[in-house]
Amino acid sequence: MIRLLLVLLLAVSTSGCVSRMLNERDDAYCKSKGTTPGSQAYFQCRLQKAVR
Repeated sequence: MIRLLLVLLLAVSTSGCVSRMLNERDDAYCKSKGTTPGSQAYFQCRLQKAVR
C-alpha cells in the first residue's frame, strides 16, 4: 500500500516538471523563429506546437 502511494506521489510531482519543460521548449522554439511573445505569429507558432 505504501509503495502505491509513493508511486502516485512521484507521478503527480513529476508531471508538473514535464509540463513546464515542454512549455519552455516550445517557447524557445517559437522565439528562435523570430516571433515575439504576444504577437500573432508567436500565437500561431505556439498553437501549431500544441496541436502536434
